[in-house]
Formats: sequence, structure tokens, C-alpha cells
Amino acid sequence: MIKVLLKKQLAEIFKAYFFDAKKNKARSKVSTALYFVLFGFLMLVIMGSIFGALGFALTPLVTLGFGWLFYAIVGLISVLLGVFGSVFSTYSGLYLARDNDLLLSMPVPVRAIMISRLLGVYLMGLMYSAVAIIPPVIVRFAVVGTSAAEIVGAVMFIILISLFVLALACIFGYLVARISVKLKNKSFITVIIALLFFAGYYYIYFNANTFLSALIKNITVYGEKIKEKAYFAYIVGAAAQGEVLPLLIVSLAVLLILFITLYIISHSFIKIATSTSVTAKVKYTAKRQDAKSPLFALIGKELKRFTSSPNYMLNCALGIVFMIAAGAFIVLKAADIRTAISGFAYGDLILIGACAVISLMVAMNDIATPSVSLEGKTLWQVRSLPVDTKTVLKAKYLLEMFINTVPALFLTICVIAALKTDIVTAVLLIVFTLADVVFYGLFDLYCGLHKVNLNWTNEVVPIKQGVNILAALFGGWGIIIVLALPYLVLSAFVSAKLYIAIQIILLLALSLLLYRWTNKKGVKIFEAL
Repeated sequence: MIKVLLKKQLAEIFKAYFFDAKKNKARSKVSTALYFVLFGFLMLVIMGSIFGALGFALTPLVTLGFGWLFYAIVGLISVLLGVFGSVFSTYSGLYLARDNDLLLSMPVPVRAIMISRLLGVYLMGLMYSAVAIIPPVIVRFAVVGTSAAEIVGAVMFIILISLFVLALACIFGYLVARISVKLKNKSFITVIIALLFFAGYYYIYFNANTFLSALIKNITVYGEKIKEKAYFAYIVGAAAQGEVLPLLIVSLAVLLILFITLYIISHSFIKIATSTSVTAKVKYTAKRQDAKSPLFALIGKELKRFTSSPNYMLNCALGIVFMIAAGAFIVLKAADIRTAISGFAYGDLILIGACAVISLMVAMNDIATPSVSLEGKTLWQVRSLPVDTKTVLKAKYLLEMFINTVPALFLTICVIAALKTDIVTAVLLIVFTLADVVFYGLFDLYCGLHKVNLNWTNEVVPIKQGVNILAALFGGWGIIIVLALPYLVLSAFVSAKLYIAIQIILLLALSLLLYRWTNKKGVKIFEAL
């Protein structure tokens, strides 16, 4: 029974490899095999090479007599990657799986269900933790050499890491599950967690070389401080080197943590697995409801769809985060920026470059493009409303304009403040930004009305995989290049202010053409879907 349940669990995890959600049918055996080959290449070759390179960079620690620190660092990275890679499968596969009620209603022992799902979590954690620790260990053995005791210690260390990852994944998955059943709207929480992860990843990525260089240069000082302040890190590293007493201490600690975790799970699994989201009791109170115009009602509908989908927000509005982050960075570094460009011979290029950057980030938010395809099989609902098609399409591009306006103006004002531009230039930059927002709202809807896909079974398909999405993103960037590059030739004859004014006129002219196209040809396309 456990074997059958585990097979089902793994099939659910790798469902995308066996089933094509876009075509709503099973993949061929060749296609499935190719997906697994590609996955193996990504995990073993790409990620293995990355962590192998990390191990090579850390080998000086071993030659300098701090081999325990080598294992402590790669062990920590392995734990972090293993937990992150398996915690969400724990949340969705162990605690809040969709088939919990079905399996619990069948003559299947609860213990078999729990064990099979724990094994699924363990295998996912092992896959991610192993790819982060085995390549560095192999590189260490190849470069520095090893002994029989250290090989045994390293093997035991890898096993203990995987068990510790299982315990942590269960703990964090339990917390996520408990929080999840209490939340009404999980979309924003999901988006915030994803953004925090991206921020942490890029911070570590860009500072890793600096950290490693500083660590190796001052290894004697840092190594002794770590050993003094975080002695357990030394115990863990010594255990991985095959020292008997530290290995026993670490083994007992991990097994104790795992035992307590599994004991708690065994006594709370039924409660969590059968939990449902909390429904707040609302007492009805009669009150006046102001009527909304059809346009604002449709904009509200589009906004609700946008805010209810983490995939939609993360893939089609990430430029908002970049605009806010870029604006804050520019303000904080304003003095340094002014110093850097003070001696720049082609000062006008800075203004044109600023316009290009603003356009680049506005173009990243292609909210209107997938909005047509996202109607899917519910298209009949909006078509049956007593509202003309022009208003339906207007709601789609206006939502993108409304969402883009505030962060784009924030970035523009930060640029104006940092560069200390004159009034005329400041006004031109603000007008340019507004024209840019209007143009890209209409352009993204133009792209969205081509290659419409209403037969998707997973919303990720129209949001990420459509040809129109690629056209909106790369076509938008191409327009930026077409508008900005001519200034390199015309800069000797045209001032930056005049060129920005010309760009504004071109953007407004293109916007007018797109607006007329949308109200004529776009309406016909939408009504023919």
C-alpha cells in the first residue's frame, strides 16, 4: 500500500512531465523521457557544476586547517536549498493535499497515507540537499585528498542533512498549512514571499564572491570567532570530517529533532489534513450601495482577477517592484550619481537614458496582454453583459495604465530630484512618463488581441507561454531602442529637451493609432472569439 501511495505522490509532483496542461492530454513517452532528461541535466550538470565550483572556491579552507568550516558552510547551503525545495510540497502534499478527504474515506490506514507522503517529502528534500552538498564534497576529495574516516563521516553527514531537512520541511510546512487555513486571500502573501526570496537570492548572489574572498583572507580570525561564538557549527563540521564524538552528538541531535517532529505530526495529521479555511461570520446590515458605471465595474472585475492570481501579479507586474526599488536607490545614491556624471561630456545622453530606463520598466508590466486569453471558457459571461465591447476592452488597458502610473511617476520624480533638473526638463520627463504609460497600455492590449488562447487548463499558459506575451515584452523593448538610438546621431543637432518632446509626440501619435485600431479592428476580433 505504501509503495502504491508513494508512486501516486511522485506522479503528482512530476505531473507536468506526464500531462500537457496546454493540450489537456497525456504526453508521449518520448516527450516524458525528454523532460526527465532535461530535468536531470539541470540538476546534475547545471546545478552540480555551480555547487562544484563553490566547493572548489572553498577548498583553501581545508588546506589552511579549517576543513570543519568547509563542511559547515556547504551543509548550511544544503539545508537551506533542501528546505526551500521541499517545504511547499510538504504544505500541499502532506497537510493540505486535495485528495486527503478521499483517501481518508477509503479503507486505507492513516499511517500508510502519512508514511507515503513523508517519504515523498524526504525524497524531494534529499534531491535538493544532495545536489548542493555532494558536488562540493567530491571536489574537496579530488583536490585535497581524503581518508577512510572522512569518507564515512561525509556519507553520514549527507544522510543526516537529508533527515534534518525532512524535519525542518515538516515543521515549516506545518506552519504554512496552519497559516494558510486562516487566511482569506493568500495571493498577496504568496507574492510577498516570492519577492523576498528573489531579493535574498540576488543579494547573496552578488555578495558571495566578496564574502568568500574576505573569509579566506582572514580565515584565522573569522574561523576562531565562528568556533567561539557558534560552537555547534564546529561540531557539525568536525562530524563531517569523521571525528567520532562530534558525529555521535550530531546524529543524536538530528534523530531527536526528527523523532519529536514525527511524533507531533502523527498526533496532528488528521486535524490539519481535514482543516478548511476559516469563514468569518458576517452579520447582514442594510446599507446604501452606490451605483457604479459599467466601465468602473469592469475595471473592478479585471482588478479582482489580477489580485487573486500570484502568477498574474509576479509575471505581469514585476516592473512595479523594480520601479520602486530603482527610485529609492536613485534617491539614496543621488550625490554619487551627480558626482559620476558631473564630468560626463555628453550630459544630454543621461536624460535620454533616463527616459529609456523608465520605458523599460513600464514595458515590463504587460497586464493587459494576457487579460483577453484569461477570459477562457468564461468569455460568454462578459459577452452576455449589456455592455458594448469598447467598454470591455477599455477596462483592460485602463487597469494597466492605472497600475503603472503611480510607480512610474515615483521613479520619474526620483530621477528629477537626483539630477536636479530645471522646471522645463522636469515637466517634459513627467509628460513623457504619462505618454509612455498610455502607449504601453494600448500596445499590450493590441498584442493580447492576437494569438488569443481560450482553451487553456492552467492559467500559467496564457500568462507566461503565449506568443503575444513575448511580442509585448520584446516588442516593447524594441520600441524603446527605436525611439532612443537615433539621438546618438542627432545629438549634435537636437537638444535633449527637444528630443524628449519629439518622443512624446511620437508616443501620443502611436497611442492614437492603437486607440482607433482597438475601437474598430480590436472590437471585431474580440466579438469573433
